[in-house]
This record gives sequence, C-alpha cells and structure tokens, in this order.
Amino acid sequence: MNFPLPQSAFRAARDILVGETLAHLRLADRLPLRVRCLCLAHWDDPALDQLQIEREVDLGTFGSLSMAMARVVSAVISGHITADRDPDLRLVPQFVTILDAEGCLVLAGAVQSGGVCWCDPVRSDAEARRVVGEACCLRAEARTAVDAGDSSLAGARRAQARALEGRLVDPFWRDLAQSAVDQALAA
Repeated sequence: MNFPLPQSAFRAARDILVGETLAHLRLADRLPLRVRCLCLAHWDDPALDQLQIEREVDLGTFGSLSMAMARVVSAVISGHITADRDPDLRLVPQFVTILDAEGCLVLAGAVQSGGVCWCDPVRSDAEARRVVGEACCLRAEARTAVDAGDSSLAGARRAQARALEGRLVDPFWRDLAQSAVDQALAA
C-alpha cells in the first residue's frame, strides 16, 4: 500500500544542516541572557521602617536559558540577593526578568513563597494584544486606587499587571520559553 507524501515530508541532509546552522547563528546573536530581579527594598533601621522602595538588581549574564533559570531559582531560594553598596538594605525579591542581548523579554516570573512562578508566554500576536489591553486596564485601576488613597489595592493591581506583562515574550523566544516553563513545571 502506498501513501502519497508531499515533497516537503523529506528534507535533504544539506537542508537540515543549513537550517540548524542558521538557527544557531540567530540564537548566538541574541546571547548572552541578562537576568534582572525587581526587589522591594527596606532598611533594618527602625527609624526608616516605613520607607520601602522598588529596586532592580542585576543577577548576572548567562549563555543559556536553562542556566539563567537555574540561577534565578537558586538566588531566590537561598535569599542571596544583596545590595552591594548598602549592607543595611534588605532586598525582598518580587519579580524576575530574563532579557536577551537586544533587550527583548525571554522569560519572566513572579517570586512567590520562596520560589519562582514562571509566567506562561503568549502563544500568538493576537493573545499578546489581548494581554496588553488587560495590563493597561490594571495599571489604570492602580492609578485610580492611588488617587483614592488605597495603596494596597494599587500595589496588588500593579503586581497583576506586571505578571501579565511578563507573558509578553518576544516572538523569537516564545517556543523555547514555553518549553522551559513546561520543563520547570514537570520538575
């Protein structure tokens, strides 16, 4: 019994080699990956107890997404995020982003319960547009809450918007990021 197969079903070894080489070259142009962590900073001094600020901390650069994710998880679990210039400044990690050499979002995650909850990357441009709209609405609600004097609601809405925006992975990275999130969930 014969089944009709399209010509594209079989690829020559040369075509496979060229395709993989081009993919590696495109990937190499976007490396290294830079990891940043948004932290809530406060001082140990009781006189400054009410003063809390958001501060972004660089966690380093890495040659692969798996290495960057492993560094994020180890830093969050160990609590090894420090403020270099001020030993009395305490940093509580809130949100992590992994960016490529062009500054495009590769993956993001919220820090929860001593671990990282990776944001599920959008799968299409249409989903990305919907996510942007939802995040804008949440940011508007946060501004309204600030105007009304409700700082806790404003903070919650900003955190929700940040988590949605963390899904806006650059199209180049979407498949790899989704695969990495799936592997992290399976582990």
